[in-house]
Amino acid sequence: MRKKLLSVILVLLLVVAVGGCAGKENTQGENTGGANTQTDDKGETELVKVRLAIDTAAGGSFQIRVAKSQGYFEKYGINAEISNFAYGIDTVNALLVEQSDTALAADYALVNSLGKGDLVVVSSLTRTNEKSAEKTLLFVKDDINSPEDIKGRKLGVQKGTVYEYVWAKYLEKNNIDESEIEYVPFSTPDEAMVSLQNGDMDAIWIGGALSSKFAEIDGVKNLGNVFDAGVNISAYLLLEKSFVEQNPDTVASVLKAINDGINYIPGHEEETAKLAFAELKLPEDSVLEDLKYTNFTLGFSQEDFEHLEDIKKWSEDHGILTDQYDLKDKINTKPLESSFPELLTYTP
Repeated sequence: MRKKLLSVILVLLLVVAVGGCAGKENTQGENTGGANTQTDDKGETELVKVRLAIDTAAGGSFQIRVAKSQGYFEKYGINAEISNFAYGIDTVNALLVEQSDTALAADYALVNSLGKGDLVVVSSLTRTNEKSAEKTLLFVKDDINSPEDIKGRKLGVQKGTVYEYVWAKYLEKNNIDESEIEYVPFSTPDEAMVSLQNGDMDAIWIGGALSSKFAEIDGVKNLGNVFDAGVNISAYLLLEKSFVEQNPDTVASVLKAINDGINYIPGHEEETAKLAFAELKLPEDSVLEDLKYTNFTLGFSQEDFEHLEDIKKWSEDHGILTDQYDLKDKINTKPLESSFPELLTYTP
């Protein structure tokens, strides 16, 4: 009788132990109310940390800032740690050295960075349309009245960014050889403003809310917009290939939060402008104006792929891109397909 009692007790202890272990399992990827969560050693739900690197100069990444401030990342089980960098190319560099889990970049910088690591594109973030093109402007000194006057002048450029490509296409379209101009590299918009004011550069491309600051510089005027270069600028979200493959639900949750951020901005422009001032010290009126033009997007289309392929070929033909890779291998739309299949029209 005593042996039978001991056997029953041992079985009960075993059941309790197994149940306790099950309570400690990592549940990342379970979708409870759309949230991506995991549990700690006490069986309590905790958020999944994702380090997002975003820009301060190009577009300001307002949709991501809003998603953070409005709690949309937490809504989907993500603890979003945001780091600010001047340009998209800086976020790519942060991703390459494992300082972040995500990066964003405009098409030209993206194409020329994909071969430097095992990176993949998961979605678009913005696309230029006729209206948004009006906010990517060419600012020049007052004595420059036509593209022909660009010859012999000093052109400001942030190396590695899409504006390097815009300048090349603008010169090409206007039959100006690069030997007829001088590029003046700069690192930050503030540096560019000082250089323009001091006469160290004569022309520069600027987009987003910053364009209003450059428009206020004495002796400077607007000569045109990015469509004058025959360029369509799109920006994309990218991550390490292994991160996406190992954490598809986490990436899908990040996309859902960003989508909520995009949907929040219309009707909440003033709140978004206040957030931009609080985080970036951008004038609220400039941000409000910029929001009228910015075309925030999520998704990936066949046109996106062909657009990137065209830039890749151009970069290869001009000896800029030396890293060999197949663009199809650099696209991973599985998280997008699971979260927003209607926004995916690309076919591998």
